[in-house]
Amino acid sequence: MMADMTADRAELHELLRRAGLELVGTGRVFDARPPMTAWRPVIAASTEPTLAVPDDHADLVAELNRQWHRLAVEHGVFDADGEFLISVGNQGCACWTRVRLGEQWDLAGHLGPRPGQPEFVTMSPEGESVLGLTCEEYEVWFVAVAPFGEWPEAWARGWAAERPEEREAGWDTVLRRKKGSARHP
Repeated sequence: MMADMTADRAELHELLRRAGLELVGTGRVFDARPPMTAWRPVIAASTEPTLAVPDDHADLVAELNRQWHRLAVEHGVFDADGEFLISVGNQGCACWTRVRLGEQWDLAGHLGPRPGQPEFVTMSPEGESVLGLTCEEYEVWFVAVAPFGEWPEAWARGWAAERPEEREAGWDTVLRRKKGSARHP
């Protein structure tokens, strides 16, 4: 099991290097929110993108990289040393890696199943800004959440708070189906 995790991390580090990212130290991050907390607003069904770029854009990969950098600067993803955290989808490692941009970088060309289909989330080292990229039907969505610090608690409160009318409507539907199936075997 430990060997698998080490191999997954080594593969992830190689992928990040190909994308032009430099690891900061070992790249390991122990004091940040879990990556899934940052992925949640990016992939939630109710998400509205901060920006959507059509997947048939003439120079898609370059445009995605330009827009990611612009939004990362605007939303404070980089710290004073240019460092940030990244989590890449479908890499066998549910972890953050601390990185900075190298001289030549290409996140949209490497951090997804194919060039121009990025699937990653970046977060400021202090956890206050999140910027994720994900592919939707015919677009690449950029989802920025800043400030992010209060988002997880607000989301959890909203999810946990069920209004009485929602509860009644839900039970009414269940009971109606149950009665209907008893009458019509």
